[in-house]
Amino acid sequence: FITKMLNEYETSDEHRPVMWLRGYPVYAAHFLVLVFVASMFVTTLANLFNVGGLLTGLVFSSGPVLRGEVWRVVTYGLVNPPSLGFVIDMAMMIWFGREVERNFGRRTFLFFYGAVYLLTPLLFTVIGVWIPLPPLAGESGAFAIFVAFATLYPNTPVFFNLLAKWVAVVLVGI
Repeated sequence: FITKMLNEYETSDEHRPVMWLRGYPVYAAHFLVLVFVASMFVTTLANLFNVGGLLTGLVFSSGPVLRGEVWRVVTYGLVNPPSLGFVIDMAMMIWFGREVERNFGRRTFLFFYGAVYLLTPLLFTVIGVWIPLPPLAGESGAFAIFVAFATLYPNTPVFFNLLAKWVAVVLVGI
């Protein structure tokens, strides 16, 4: 029975890339980055043609969510103006997300990412009942993916050969 389980686990597509593109593996983390980059282009074009006001209905704010605009809990991450922070977040999602997905498997990784993505707006909605909070837009969850990577691979050298565990500790502390 255990041998059968192991063989099914090894042949599962969960730990394999979604597809191969010119010999390179493409994981679900790459598709998430593609969605965010596409949303950045849409945000940029909307602002360029002075229709960026349409995007304000997608930004998270606890007041409108409590009045019934629940789609904001999901759409807040799709409003991404171009910035250096956005580029860094996408790079982190590509590098660290790929490794976290390889370790967890695609389904667990996507569940983890969905939970991380929804955690902030749901928490802000609850807090917003008592305290009004500032609007939230363009949060990708890349930091949580890095912390997951640092937890899985603590002794891996990352930025400037610093170990992932120490970089994560410093960033969480900040």
